Amino acid sequence: MYWFLLFLAVVAVWLLVLALLALKLWGQGKALTRELVAAQSKLATAQSTTGPGQTREDG
Repeated sequence: MYWFLLFLAVVAVWLLVLALLALKLWGQGKALTRELVAAQSKLATAQSTTGPGQTREDG
């Protein structure tokens, strides 16, 4: 009986660790996505504006 309770405790700890890792990865993924969207927006803005003496090539 004690072995079964110990087994359940170990499983619960592992599930907690996996859940915390998943949350951490989820947060990193959201942050990375946010950064990529911001970078794409900056790139699109930079490409759409032309300064003096610059030419825009359509490829």
